Amino acid sequence: MRPVIIILLVVSAVAVGYFIGFYVRVGAPWSEGATIFMMITVAGAFGGLLYTARDSGLEVPHRDPDKNHVINLGWVADCCYGIAGAYVVFLILPTELTIAGTPSKSLLSSGSVLGLVKLLAMALVGGYGGRSLVDRALANIAKDAEEAKKSAEEAKKSAEEAKKKVVQIEVFDTKAIKLVNRHLDKSEKVKNVKELKEAVKVASRAARFEIFKETREVRTANWDWKKNKDVSLMERTIPIFEALIDNNAREQFHRNHGQLGYALKDQGGKDETKKDWERAYREISKAINLRDREEEKGFLMYEFNRAMCGIKIGKTFDSIAGDIRSAARRSSLHTKIKKNDIIVNWAKQNNYNLDTLQK
Repeated sequence: MRPVIIILLVVSAVAVGYFIGFYVRVGAPWSEGATIFMMITVAGAFGGLLYTARDSGLEVPHRDPDKNHVINLGWVADCCYGIAGAYVVFLILPTELTIAGTPSKSLLSSGSVLGLVKLLAMALVGGYGGRSLVDRALANIAKDAEEAKKSAEEAKKSAEEAKKKVVQIEVFDTKAIKLVNRHLDKSEKVKNVKELKEAVKVASRAARFEIFKETREVRTANWDWKKNKDVSLMERTIPIFEALIDNNAREQFHRNHGQLGYALKDQGGKDETKKDWERAYREISKAINLRDREEEKGFLMYEFNRAMCGIKIGKTFDSIAGDIRSAARRSSLHTKIKKNDIIVNWAKQNNYNLDTLQK
């Protein structure tokens, strides 16, 4: 306790000596305002000391043993914190240092005990809170820095995970494209179709789009057995279109269903027993529904092919005629309709005049 008393006395002596020296030097008369100012200063310094004594005790000014050029001010710095806090309180909070209604009279001359107590209490609280506010601000800064560090670490982790995911996607895509290329190479034997389909299912959207384009080209180039095309190679596209439809991302595209329907309709070439008209009709119908749901125009080849499938599986007159009328809206398909044996024979059997179709 004795060191604390000594320190307080030293602080008081320094403060009093400073103000007396200031007034003597400038030759100004001592005033009650100067006394109040000194009281605020001493109370603020005392508040700063109390805050430090509460936390870790008072520290004597000393030189840092690890850094000889650094001096730790100890309790002197605590007093400065307190004085600054006391001044700030009177700047922020509206406080009258004179008697209301008599500006010429200060709190000292009036002898108002309550006013003086209020003055000292505010200065003491300001001194005590000055260091507290600084410590809290430093704590907030440290907290913000820790959160920023944590956010940076999380961002780095996310970036690393994204990078790993990209690498993984590249591996999956490379495998899928490689298996598709080999499967569609007529010089290669058909191998593990299950492995092929699983690879296509997990491929990225971009890879599946490239796979679709390649597979569609093979199907388009080899479906017509009447032109001596390699229908067996075209049939290899069926499991690929099935995998594109059954992708893990659950994305639906009408062209996948449409191309699968065409392949099912044309498989077997001239061997009618190998054609799956029923399933082809269902897949083309799904393609039409998806196209219409997306409000996408065109692709009337769907109706043209569904009309043929509908004829083969015995669909109603109205459904078949509706598909024929829809397809005939395109002039090129109108010409195909009038030359297609399946549709022409159906029209004759049902007395349906194809010449009345609107081009």
